[in-house]
Amino acid sequence: MTQNRPKIVDPREAERRRSLMFKIGAAVVLVAIAAGIAIWAVVSNQEDDNVTASGTPTVVTKDGALRITGAPAGTAPKAVLTVVEDFQCPACGSFESSFGPTLKELAKNPNVAIDYKPIIFLDQGRTSYSANTSNASMCVAQSSATNGDMTVWKKFHDLLFENQMAEGGAGPSNDQLKGWAKDAGAAGAGQCIDDDRFGAWLKARSSEVLNDPGFKGTPWLRLNGTTVELSTPDALSAAVLAAAK
Repeated sequence: MTQNRPKIVDPREAERRRSLMFKIGAAVVLVAIAAGIAIWAVVSNQEDDNVTASGTPTVVTKDGALRITGAPAGTAPKAVLTVVEDFQCPACGSFESSFGPTLKELAKNPNVAIDYKPIIFLDQGRTSYSANTSNASMCVAQSSATNGDMTVWKKFHDLLFENQMAEGGAGPSNDQLKGWAKDAGAAGAGQCIDDDRFGAWLKARSSEVLNDPGFKGTPWLRLNGTTVELSTPDALSAAVLAAAK
C-alpha cells in the first residue's frame, strides 16, 4: 500500500507566485488610475468646449444679442425689445433697478423676446471694466445656455449690476468675475474669462453699435428696431404688449 506523501512546497516558488500576483495587482491599479485620469481630462475639456473652441459665441441671435423669451423654440416673437447696455454704465444700473422686474414679466409672454446686447462703451482707453465684464457675461452665457435657457446668464447679469463699481475705475477682477459666475451657477467659464475669449468679437459688435446713427448712449432700447424713449415701466410694458398682439 502506497502512502500519500505530504506535498513539499518550494518556498522560492511560492515567493515567486506571490511576487507575480502583487505585480499583476499593481498593474491593474495603475491601469484603473490611468483610465480615471483620462476620463477626468475628457470631462474637464467638455466643460470648457463651449467656451474655448472659438472666439465667436454660438448662443447669440443673428445680430449678436442674448435672448430671453417665452416663445416656443423655432417661433419668431412678434415683439422684440432690444436692450443695449454697458455693465459699467450707472444709468444702465438704474434702468435695471427700475425696469428689470417689468422686463422679467414681459419675457414670459410667448409673443415677446427681450434681447440683451452688452457692449464695450465707457472704457475709452481709461479702463477695461466694460470689456472684462461683457466678455465674462458672454462666457457665462456660452457655458450655460447652449439649450436656450438664459436663467444662469440672467443671474450673472444681475450680479454684475448689483456689484457695480464706480464708472472709470478698474472694475471687478477676474477672480471676482469667476466667483460671481459660480454663484450664478455657471460651470466651465473660468478659463474663458481669463483668456478674454470673446473680447475681439465683442469689440467688433460694439463698434457696429457705436457707429449706428441711432445710438446716443446706454441704455439704448429699441422695440422691433425702433428706438423707445425711457418713461416708466408701465409705459414700456404697454408699448411692448401692444406690439405683441
